[in-house]
Amino acid sequence: MTVLSLVLSGCAVGPDFAQPEPATPQAYTQPTPSVEIDVKHWTELFADVQLTQLVSQARAHNHSLNALYQRTRQSRALIRQEQAGRRPQVDADRTYARYKDSEALGNTGDAEDAYNASLTLGWELDLFGRVARLVEAAEADAAASEAAYQDLLLITETDVAINYFRLRAIEREVQSVQRSVETRRESLEIVKKRYENGAVSDLDVAQSETLLAQSEADLASLLRSRDTRKNALAVLTGQAAPDFSIQVTALTGKPVDAPAGLPSELLQRRPDIRLAEQNLRAANARIGVAKGNFFPRITLGASGGFAASAASDWFKAGSELYSFGPNINLPLFQGGRLRADLSRSEYAYAEAAANYEQTVVEAFAEVEDALSGWRHLSVQRAALERAAHASARAQTISDNQYRNGIVDFISSLDSERTALEAERSLAQIIGDEYENSIRLIRAIGGNWN
Repeated sequence: MTVLSLVLSGCAVGPDFAQPEPATPQAYTQPTPSVEIDVKHWTELFADVQLTQLVSQARAHNHSLNALYQRTRQSRALIRQEQAGRRPQVDADRTYARYKDSEALGNTGDAEDAYNASLTLGWELDLFGRVARLVEAAEADAAASEAAYQDLLLITETDVAINYFRLRAIEREVQSVQRSVETRRESLEIVKKRYENGAVSDLDVAQSETLLAQSEADLASLLRSRDTRKNALAVLTGQAAPDFSIQVTALTGKPVDAPAGLPSELLQRRPDIRLAEQNLRAANARIGVAKGNFFPRITLGASGGFAASAASDWFKAGSELYSFGPNINLPLFQGGRLRADLSRSEYAYAEAAANYEQTVVEAFAEVEDALSGWRHLSVQRAALERAAHASARAQTISDNQYRNGIVDFISSLDSERTALEAERSLAQIIGDEYENSIRLIRAIGGNWN
């Protein structure tokens, strides 16, 4: 395309952005929940007032979110900055100088005053669209900042939910282990009395003491994990950990099912995909900026004002001055700088394209993982519920048999250990189910619209 044709057509140099069309599967391989959802925000699905409050606090007070929001405001300001390049620029100038010429050069050598006042107008004619591409890149950067904010908002909100439900799952384990500690303390007292009466050996006492110590250690570990989750919630909600408090109840029930939708809808739902797409758009526009630097820059300039030896003489005849005319800057030789900048812009676009494709691939995998969890965790939970019920019954039977001298202490300990492990495994799998439900919500972009 010649310079003349560019001028006549008014087209911006560089490639126009083409909407990416990544390979999209027709359907997910895993079964998907078949439910109808009609809520304004995903937290309403759980009908948990405390969760809703925590998420609202994070949205309002999380410091990382606020920092990223300020970045979006910077990006919007940069749009206005680049748009200013399309408009005339006017500057006012007022100067005073006292000068004296050298007598050795044949001048009078008298000192004189000079007062100047002028207005200068400059307007770059964006004939080749360089400024238009700058504006396009700034608009894409701003859209990318908005998408990055929405992405972090979704991650922060769902992190709150994950830590909240994990905290409640740990509380369920804590209660189970606390009951076990109390039971094993009572059991140790019984064994000690039977040892004193010669009914059992010292081995039974040692084994009972070992089991109690293990439970106390497990309880301490769980309490530490509970504190860690609580502190994580404090950070997510923008509060100092020592000042943060929360009433924790044991996690029960089943999480809600969230519809996964169609794979093609994922490209519009997920903010990280929108972020990658806007980064790609910005990189494409900067190729146009780099190409525009090869063409002449034409600036219409004009200036006018007054100059006199005294400011009071500005408006007298003969004090006025002016100049006007176009200024054409044509890059002839830059030592390869412009071509290197163009190559860098093209490589940056290729990088952004690869990042976009990778983001899309990872998005589909995250949905598949969550759907796989939804399918298999429910089966796993049902099996663990049966195991917990059966092991609790076996523990009761074994405990009665031991008290009646039918079975030895080893059998009683094994039954108790198995029952506790089943209870804890069930608590953990319930936490897994709730976390997986949140991760599915995150994977599909946090909405169903």
